[in-house]
Amino acid sequence: MGINRVSVLVTFYNQEGYVDKAMESILSQKTSFGVKIIAGDDGSSDGTADAVRRWMQKYPDKIELYVMERGEGKQIPGFRASRNRINILKHVDTEYFIFLDGDDYFSNDSKLQKQVDILDSADNQDCIACGHNTDMLYKDNTRKPATGPALKEGKISAADYWIRHYIHTDSLLFRSSVISGLDLKLLENSFNDNLITFPAVKSGKIYYIPESWAVYVQTNDGIWTKGNEAVNLIRNMIFYDLAIKIAPELKKQSLCRFSYLWTDLWRIRKSIDASALEAYEEEARNKGFGNTLRWIRYRDLNAFQKAGLWIKSVSVRCYAGILRRVL
Repeated sequence: MGINRVSVLVTFYNQEGYVDKAMESILSQKTSFGVKIIAGDDGSSDGTADAVRRWMQKYPDKIELYVMERGEGKQIPGFRASRNRINILKHVDTEYFIFLDGDDYFSNDSKLQKQVDILDSADNQDCIACGHNTDMLYKDNTRKPATGPALKEGKISAADYWIRHYIHTDSLLFRSSVISGLDLKLLENSFNDNLITFPAVKSGKIYYIPESWAVYVQTNDGIWTKGNEAVNLIRNMIFYDLAIKIAPELKKQSLCRFSYLWTDLWRIRKSIDASALEAYEEEARNKGFGNTLRWIRYRDLNAFQKAGLWIKSVSVRCYAGILRRVL
């Protein structure tokens, strides 16, 4: 096996029963180059870290493990997951890297080879990442593709991706050159989901393959599924504010992607409880996220400010619909 060219960054938290499937799907990859695993455990209270260490005993030269201690006080799952990813991202020393959630797995043993071949091609040097479709696997064993059939094989610009597409993060092999361009302090608590993809691909294209080469297991205990509606919407408003800071040149595309937030937040405005959103309010204040702050503190706004949010909630959807047709 040649020199390591790909790092697979696997994040775990209390996923002891999923470790073997994830690790096996990586170590069974057929490649002409070396692949290393950088595992990050978010201070699991079960046997997750020990399960990873058993694999390390078998493959001592291929696996690294970094464990984050659980601090005292309230732990915000999304913030912790983000910092776990960033913690292991700092250890990447290969040409390419890809993330994998600990309860997911690769389903094609040639996927990494195929993705590297695509990114190595002289025709694809304008691509910063290569992704593919992913199967969402439900508890009743039914499957559904994460990306719809409208997206065909080929290159996708950052603007086109952000306004109308979704490719699951577990599928995206990135060039490691993108890491130096990431504002990890700004992203420290939000390096999740599409906020992993967007800061990287804003500077390049994605090469997309419609075949499904990974499985996204629907456990119903993820950050989104376990959160209440107000928390989920405020988290996504933070993502919107972040996207504007990261790529102001794509502000219109970000408005389209997150247009639903204003109408959904307006619908639940009277039930938004700032006391239950203290961590998110602190994050918004520290990072200067004005839209997020206004929604968290809706009850404290004066009549004029509330009217302004109502006007924006009504107008954003219409404006986004027009933008989608012309951009």
